[in-house]
Parts: sequence; C-alpha cells; structure tokens
Amino acid sequence: MTSYVVSAFGLRVKLRPTAVALAKAVSRTVIVLALSAGGVRADDPVSSSVHYTGEIVRILDRRCASCHGDDTIAMPLSTYRQVRDWGRAIREEIVEQRMPPWSAARGHARFRNELALTAREATTILSWLDGGMPRGDDGNLPAAAKPAAEEPADLRLALPPQRVPALADHIVRRVTVTTNLTTTRRVARAVIRPGHRRVLRAAFVFAGGGDRPAQWIGAWLPWQPVASPPAPNAFDLAAGAPLTIELHYRGDDREVEDSPAVDLYFADDSRLMPGPQDPAYSRRAVREVAVSSGSAERLTTPATVWAIVPSADATAESIELTARLPDGSVHVLLWIPRYRPDWPHALALQDPMAFPAGTTMTLTAEPRTASATARLSLQRAAAAPNATRSRTRTPAPPRR
Repeated sequence: MTSYVVSAFGLRVKLRPTAVALAKAVSRTVIVLALSAGGVRADDPVSSSVHYTGEIVRILDRRCASCHGDDTIAMPLSTYRQVRDWGRAIREEIVEQRMPPWSAARGHARFRNELALTAREATTILSWLDGGMPRGDDGNLPAAAKPAAEEPADLRLALPPQRVPALADHIVRRVTVTTNLTTTRRVARAVIRPGHRRVLRAAFVFAGGGDRPAQWIGAWLPWQPVASPPAPNAFDLAAGAPLTIELHYRGDDREVEDSPAVDLYFADDSRLMPGPQDPAYSRRAVREVAVSSGSAERLTTPATVWAIVPSADATAESIELTARLPDGSVHVLLWIPRYRPDWPHALALQDPMAFPAGTTMTLTAEPRTASATARLSLQRAAAAPNATRSRTRTPAPPRR
C-alpha cells in the first residue's frame, strides 16, 4: 500500500492514506484554533462608531505607514488584521507618547512632515481601540498610494557596504566619500537612497570631512525622504570637497548588509554662475550657524531660518533653542522636552522664519552638563519673500 510523508510543525511522519485524511482534518482544526486564539475574537464588544476603513486607516497612512510598512524598520501595520493584533501595544505607545517618534513640542515653529498625532487623532484611535476595533466597509478604504518616480541624479555616490549586527539597538556610522568635483557646484538637494530600509533609521549628509563637518546639506528619515531648501536657494559644494554621511541603524532579527548611496541634484543655474564672488550667486547660497549648548551665536546680517538639525549626547534630557531679537523680545524656535538620541531629526520649517541682524541664538540643554548642538540652515532674508516674521514672547523660566 502506498504511504505518504506529511510535514506538520517541523515534523516529518510517514502515514497511510486513511491516516493522511485524518491528519489533514486535524491540521485544519489546529489552524482554525490558532487563528481564533489571536487578537481577533468574535465576542469582542463593539461600542465605537469609528471604523478602521474610515478614519483609522487614514490616520495610520499619514502618521505610521512610513515606518510600519511591509519592508520598513518596524512591524507592519498595513492591514486591518495587523493593526488589530497589535491593538494593545498601539494603545500603550500612544498613551505613553512614545509613538509616533516625534520630539518637537507644538506651539512654537511649525515643521514639514510633522509626525506627532494631533489631540483629535489620538482620541479617535483610542476610542476605536477601546470600542472593539470595528472594521467597517472595505469599500471605504483609500486607494493605494503610488510611489513617486525616482528622478535620475546628476551625481550618484555609492557608500561602502555597512554590516548591521542582529538585534543591535542603535548604531551610528560616519562614512566619508569623495565627490571628485573639479569646480564649485550648487547642490539643490542631497538624497540618501537606502539599501535596506528594515535597518536604516536615519541618515544625514554633510559637506566636508572630519569629526565636525562644515555644513549639513541633506537628510533621510523614514517619514521625510528629502530635506531641501526652498528654490532657488542651494548649497555651495567646493571643488574637491568630500561628503560625510552619518548613518543611524537598528538591527534586524538577523545580520544585514546595507549598501546605501547619495544622489546629488545640482541647481539649474549651477553651471552658469561664475562663482561665489558673484553677488547673485551669494544671495542664493545657503549658509549655516551652529549653536552649542551653553553659548550663543549672533546673526551679523538678516537671515531666514528654513531648517534646524538638533543633536545631543546621551545624557541630554531636553533641549530648547531660542532667538533674542535686538528689541529684547524672545522667540522659542524649538523645544524638545524629551530628547531621544535613537530618533534623530532634521526639522524643515513649514514657513521659514526671518530674523534681523543682531538676533542672538541660544541653545539650552538639561541637565546643564549635557552637550548639545543645533545647526541652523539659513537663506538670505531677501531671497525668502514668503518667510514669516518671528512671533515674540517674553523670556520664560528654564524648562524642567
């Protein structure tokens, strides 16, 4: 009599035909029981009028999908079943304000690609989680977003492969590459192309080499793949200048080799400008002021802040960046009440902010023994017609 080999739960067993039929029936029963033992139960009480296919999926698409996709750094939340199975964990992360991983407090400058949940969004999700997590009508699901076409770069620089150990918590790598440019070029944007999105948490591009590169010129974050100054502003990249790329990794469940690249896109007039000595050229050149904790930097000319790149050591608990105008009024550009070094940010302002000459920028870190830096990316005030004047307030006591 013919016999068969059946595999189940990693075991290989030789069975006769009648036993095969019985094994298949048992297997189907086990699968049904396993599914019903998951996060979805038919007797869950439903008391929420909010539905996954209505409000919930759209909030998740805006705030969570960039990190919680099918091939991204965190567990996928792309389907109703995935979201429901992680319901308790999602609730805890929202209540404890750990997710989404946005650090800048509201009420000061507004930033592009802001990831934090609004009060209404958080209340909506919690209401749905506590109300039985009803699915809703699949006909109300939004159409899948189409990925944007990748524009060919003017210059692509491949980085050396990076080995990321399994289960590593937070690894920072700094890589220097040569550009081989023979003349000064104007860079409209620098874009990181991740090789393995499951392990890359953030990347920053700097012009220059060494431990303290000259200028920040670009960043990649899961929710912000590009950070570039408003046109026609651009960064000057001198002939022969190297680039330093800072890569932030978190390990997967196995060792991974990442092979990222940097794409440079030159400004349209990059070849036409005679050089930095030309007045029109310098008016469009983005410059930088680096403010260190415990010190102050004074603007010698009017300038417009379009981006802030904060960083601090592991001892920093909070950082605050303020601008004191010549009339004595004070404006808070950025307050990070709980600094998280494992989630670095490059913050591009929704509306660039103009400041007059004589403005003093100050960075305060808590505790005072912590070391912190804020790189302010500046465009000339005359080149920013849509910039807003800074709102002012009276000085406030140090935040705790």
